[in-house]
Amino acid sequence: MLDTYELVKTIGSPFVNKEQDVPFDFLEKIYEKAFADRVALLYLTIHRKEGWTEALEEKYQKLSNRRDKTLATVASLGQSLNEASVNEYAIFKSLKPYPATPNDTDVVLFGDKDKFNATINHLYSKGYLFHEWAPMQTTLIHPNGRGKTGKGKKGGTYYIDMYSDISTDYFLYIDKRSLLPYVETRSVNGQEIQNVRKEVELAIILFHNVFPERTFQLEHFYMPLYHLNEKDFDISVMIKFSEDQKLEYAISTNLTIVEYIHKKIFGFTPDPVFQLLERWGRNHNELKRFKQMGEQTPYMFSPRTFWITFMHKIKDNAALKSLLVQGCHMLNPVFFIDVVKSLKSRFSERGTYHLQ
Repeated sequence: MLDTYELVKTIGSPFVNKEQDVPFDFLEKIYEKAFADRVALLYLTIHRKEGWTEALEEKYQKLSNRRDKTLATVASLGQSLNEASVNEYAIFKSLKPYPATPNDTDVVLFGDKDKFNATINHLYSKGYLFHEWAPMQTTLIHPNGRGKTGKGKKGGTYYIDMYSDISTDYFLYIDKRSLLPYVETRSVNGQEIQNVRKEVELAIILFHNVFPERTFQLEHFYMPLYHLNEKDFDISVMIKFSEDQKLEYAISTNLTIVEYIHKKIFGFTPDPVFQLLERWGRNHNELKRFKQMGEQTPYMFSPRTFWITFMHKIKDNAALKSLLVQGCHMLNPVFFIDVVKSLKSRFSERGTYHLQ
């Protein structure tokens, strides 16, 4: 596998204004590594130029087309949701601050169970297809994805996770009511949609990749850097939401690694990263493990960090109450076995969080 730092040097940093001339053969060589780290379209967009190879252009066009179709899916979904439940939903974790190709689109519905079911049925009437079910989530396929999807979320683009609550099984890791003050209207392809503010999205993403996913990819290096470099990013909003929802430990763990890599490659820590780490502290144990594991990404967070993150989260009353609900459901032997299998997968060497 190619070195993570070679890829970081190739992409650069939004806090460093420096153009690079990278050989085309290296750009081809590093593609699979960049795809695994969920930054392939980012590095291709940065280095695209007239006269580069047909192979690079083909890769760029393929990912750019996937991104365009994903944004069209988001816009179309927003139109359908506005018809069914305007102002009663929010898309989140789906729109990135740089060119990207996410696996899916995530939507939380703020209404009760009846409203959730009515919205799902409305989408079925519009041609959406059922894909998968989880206790607090139904995954649909956009009508344009008919015949173009597969097991898991193969190919991305058309998969839509509809959340009745933001949870893993029955355990709420974000109280959806906490999002209500942070929902804004955003335009995607000319269509108005309801989306969670980027400060809150970033906080959720940097929690979610620790719990429950346990995976740090270069996506989680560049997403905070790009967001924190934006002039209209309000760091105080991120701080308030993160502290209210008990997300600080997971976020500071991510930023500890972000700081280490950025300082190692570019020689300094960006001020917003430093500010957040000074407030919340650094996860020195995880950084030590990252070094021992060879400083390569994708990187699997330690079980210790996973469980400490969980212990911080259950200081939130909504999360604690949902843990009791999860415990009751685990009295069902079938559900208990499913949970054990899921945990075994999350604690495997490869984990569960991969771009498809």
